[in-house]
Amino acid sequence: MYSQAETPRRLSKLIEQAQTQKNIYKPLLFRLNQAEDCKRFEELLATTPNVQVFDTIQEQVAELMRCINPSIVFLPPTELQNAVKQKFSTGPIEEYGVWAYYPWAGKLVHLLDEPEFSIVRTNRNKHKITDKEQALLSTKKIGVMGLSVGQSVSLTLAMERGFGELRIADFDALDLSNINRIRTGVYNIGVPKTVIVAREIAEIDPFLKVVCFHEGITESNINDFLTGNGKLDLLIDECDSFDIKINARKTAKQLGIPVLMEGSDRGTIDIERFDLEKDRPILHGMVEHLDMERYKSLTTLDERVPYITAVTGLETLSPRMKASGVELMATISTWPQLASAVTYGGGITADLSRKILLDQLKISGRFFLDLDELISDPPAIAKAQPLPHASKTPLNSEDFSSFIIKNNLSAKQKESIPLSEQQLLSLIEAAKQAPSGGNNQPWHWHYQDGQLHLFLDESSALAYLDPQFISSYISIGAAIENLLLAASAQHLKVNWHFTPQYAPTHIALFNFYDGHSPSEQELLLEKQISLRHTNRKITPKQEIGAEQFEYLTKLTEQVEGARLKFVTDPEKIKTLAAISTQTDLLRMFIPEAYEDFITREMRWTIDEAKSTEDGIGIHTLDLSNTDQVGIRLLKDERMVRFLQEINGGSGFKRLSMQQFMSSSAIGLISMPAHDAVSLISCGIAAEKLWLGATSLDLKIHPINVPLIFFYKNKVENNLPLPEEIKLQLTGAAQTLNHIFDNVDQQALFMFRIFRANASPERTIRKSTTKILSIGRV
Repeated sequence: MYSQAETPRRLSKLIEQAQTQKNIYKPLLFRLNQAEDCKRFEELLATTPNVQVFDTIQEQVAELMRCINPSIVFLPPTELQNAVKQKFSTGPIEEYGVWAYYPWAGKLVHLLDEPEFSIVRTNRNKHKITDKEQALLSTKKIGVMGLSVGQSVSLTLAMERGFGELRIADFDALDLSNINRIRTGVYNIGVPKTVIVAREIAEIDPFLKVVCFHEGITESNINDFLTGNGKLDLLIDECDSFDIKINARKTAKQLGIPVLMEGSDRGTIDIERFDLEKDRPILHGMVEHLDMERYKSLTTLDERVPYITAVTGLETLSPRMKASGVELMATISTWPQLASAVTYGGGITADLSRKILLDQLKISGRFFLDLDELISDPPAIAKAQPLPHASKTPLNSEDFSSFIIKNNLSAKQKESIPLSEQQLLSLIEAAKQAPSGGNNQPWHWHYQDGQLHLFLDESSALAYLDPQFISSYISIGAAIENLLLAASAQHLKVNWHFTPQYAPTHIALFNFYDGHSPSEQELLLEKQISLRHTNRKITPKQEIGAEQFEYLTKLTEQVEGARLKFVTDPEKIKTLAAISTQTDLLRMFIPEAYEDFITREMRWTIDEAKSTEDGIGIHTLDLSNTDQVGIRLLKDERMVRFLQEINGGSGFKRLSMQQFMSSSAIGLISMPAHDAVSLISCGIAAEKLWLGATSLDLKIHPINVPLIFFYKNKVENNLPLPEEIKLQLTGAAQTLNHIFDNVDQQALFMFRIFRANASPERTIRKSTTKILSIGRV
């Protein structure tokens, strides 16, 4: 034992010795029938007293004899013994073959020399790999960039002796977290990955040539990696750096070097035969729309996301990889990789490498060897129940006319005037600019006998977040406000009234008169109709003056029964944000709500939005690249179900929290009741508020999902949720009402208000022909 004083010094010396050997990866070979090697061998033994010696040369020679003459096993045992003895008859047994010393392990091993070693090492490859093929592979040069999957690939290639020279590149050293997929020991933490892999290959086969690029692939060494000591026959890309991926391919394409990549998710394989297809686009053309020269100058993940997703293929990731992307930098710190997937990928890549090098595979493309699809139980995903709107057929002009006549709604008021076509179209154009939940635009206008009738289009209404037409009624109220303002600007007086007795089919009736003088308020608000839009941006928080809050409150409360409250306290806003994030996730985790969001509300391409003329185009959401990717990932229902299992969704929580906390205030409009007239009146009040805010260059973002869930939980009481969650919703509703001091009113319209630039993209509106019909004149 060492004394306490000696122990630290001893440990320090051992650490220093280890550091000096940190980058050593080549074994020392000694052939004792050569004088110089014999001298070095003796020096080694003299200076390394604790070396471990492994001498199984006789067993190896016996195996060599069986490999050369397999039938010898059927002969008497003396035949094999004599053959082995004959092998050692030319000199001392210790001089036979070669001695390999592994300095990093302190081990000295007696082995067959390379020609005989190779015979035995590759014996069990036959005849999946023939002698001729083995000899051809021994002339090939392979480069591997990245040593996670790359380690598994390299070791598999080495075990099969699938190359003559292997160049490996990785700038990183081993971290403890890497050992979940890199087969090595904890004593290698801090050792360069290149050294770890090269050592393991040397321990498998000390004769294989391995060249290490410890600094990884850089602009200054890429040509040396691809062409030094002869051009590579195959480049295997397993690196994480996307600019290196692209730049390496550009050079490989110029040099005619094929590229092979395994993605460690769903067994994704990319093969690019630049040796056979000189004009083949890099990565199958998936990055042609991007300026790859800019990538290295990008500093944030959000800037790099379009490049990353182009390469990985967002839609084709596995559900768990997508879920991990949502949780990235929230509950996990990096992209996941599993040892099983890395080992699987290493085997696949080594197999394809051999076939490419032996000219047995000429195809290019992206392929999937997904075990979850190849071997799996039948899916057990809960199916959403059809919503009421699914069975509703849109009414036509004859239906509207018949309804009006049947219910005696066609009596034209005295002195009312007919509208010209231009007047009618301009009024409808203003009305259809109104906001609506999910941009469903649930209104239909029918002009007949000089009167304008407003119907609720039930085929566009009754989404999951539109119980009892709550959202649709509020939207219709906003459309009514726009129509009234547009009429006022045209000097038209409007006499109108609700028809609640015919709801939800017929909503209101309008008659028009000449001679109206619009007020300054009406003219101001009317000018904002084309400028008003939903803005979801996250901007630096700015205060709004008390006089502006007061103006908006007075404007809103012009509607009888409407009450507007603002909250500016950051802690209260944070509480409201937490409530909103919870209900946003519930919306994803309830099958009917999820189905409605994915298929009915969202429009995933511009072409889809233009085709349907409704819904919310993802391009209009004011999202960062990262958040837009997160929203797109929601299209995978299996991913959403998995997020629910792990209580995930942190990425979406982060987005919602940022939106709330960047707001100048959160507002709430409430009404005395929850009937159709109150809801429509709330919509009128909300549009007054919104247009007034627009005139002040303030932006509005409605946040009504919590309010709808509170209604479904308390009134409908049919949410498919555990009682614990229902109690949480009840508590959240009470908290929200307490924050807004909302005691005797119904909370109907909640929103963010803040300063920001206008959104560059707007939601599309239905063509006028879809929402306006004309009956008898």
